[in-house]
Amino acid sequence: MKKRIITSFVALFTLFLASFSAVAEDSSKEPKEININSIVAVNIEEAITPATLNYLQKAFQSIEGQSQSAILIKINTPGGLVSVTKEIMHLIANSENLVIGWVGPSSASATSAGAIIASSIPVLYMADGTRIGAATPISGTSDIKEGDMKNKIVNDLVALVKSQASATGKNEKVFTKMITEAKSYTETEALKENVHNGIVDTIQGKGGLVSTINNKVFYSHHRPFKVKIADNYVLTTFEKTLGQKLLSFFASPDMAYILFLIGAALIYVEFQAPGGFIAGSIGAVAILIAGISFNVLSLNTGAFLLIIAAFILFILEIYITSFGLLTLAGIASLIFGSMFLFQTEESYLQISSTVLFSSIGAILAFIGLIAYVFYKSRKRIFSEPDDPYTGIQITITDIDGDKVFSRYNGELWQLTATGDMSKLKVGDKVEVIKKDNLKLQVKL
Repeated sequence: MKKRIITSFVALFTLFLASFSAVAEDSSKEPKEININSIVAVNIEEAITPATLNYLQKAFQSIEGQSQSAILIKINTPGGLVSVTKEIMHLIANSENLVIGWVGPSSASATSAGAIIASSIPVLYMADGTRIGAATPISGTSDIKEGDMKNKIVNDLVALVKSQASATGKNEKVFTKMITEAKSYTETEALKENVHNGIVDTIQGKGGLVSTINNKVFYSHHRPFKVKIADNYVLTTFEKTLGQKLLSFFASPDMAYILFLIGAALIYVEFQAPGGFIAGSIGAVAILIAGISFNVLSLNTGAFLLIIAAFILFILEIYITSFGLLTLAGIASLIFGSMFLFQTEESYLQISSTVLFSSIGAILAFIGLIAYVFYKSRKRIFSEPDDPYTGIQITITDIDGDKVFSRYNGELWQLTATGDMSKLKVGDKVEVIKKDNLKLQVKL
């Protein structure tokens, strides 16, 4: 009897524990409520570079310790550096504050590095007419999948994106395809594939992002949470400092490329017209500034050497008769070097096609103009007679004792004659017979 009582007690106690655990488990699945009364907006409108990372770090630091503040990241980026992309993902994933992402406005894109970063944002929306994807890292030779090092880079990114997308409740398989197959999706296609949480065209107002996410449940670190936006919430924009703007300016691949081409072109001019040092000095400064940008960005050394070789070939064309072959080789080197200047295995950076072709066209037109001017100048020099002064009329401008002088075309010439020159006076006109060394012989 006693044994039955003990057995019954144990059974009841076990049942109690099981019921308690089930209740506890259910309660742990209840979404955690996150109250937001202020939102700080940041804009990523350029390539992802160390300048972008510095800007975001300062924005996140500005709300540290403010649990009811959120960061809103407006994304419109063509790509960036892999290393910086990973650091930004780490910053977002480990933030104690809510992070909201919005790919917008219309026509914006979260391409390459932008798509990778989007996978780590727990609350992600896209505007109508936007796109996301094409996240295969760029290679200067062939597809990124070829080669052991490229495989390591891809596999590492895939693992990172899968873990982040899964933790934020997004479709990890689709994000994987963005990397391995360079897939790109419109906002509607991405919504169907559970890449983001919805389509909104504005931040505030009726139907805007803020009102849309209010009272909605999202996921972070595999745990649900519910967003509660205060009625009197405050939305501010975190502006870049002057230093961050300068850093963004120098870290722009388009600007770095343009500065380098300008510098190289000016040095080219200095080679063709030495002595003034103005063009060469300005060109050297432009190249030094471009060098700062190259140090920040991921530079393809081989492509950079091709561009340098192009300008060397252009200079050689002036002195070597190649019937245009050196110029054609220089043009080919310039085009291929420019196309792959920032394409490395650790980069999502590319020079925009508009900047690329317009810059190449401008630099070729500039070099062609300079070459034409120097060609005409040399042709004129060689076609002129050895003595261009014979037969011209000049005016006596100075008399010093028995020496008579005339200033012609900005040059002061001493005059000689076979007769008596003592009767000559300032203002008289005489005819030049010939140039005699550094003097002009005149007819009396």
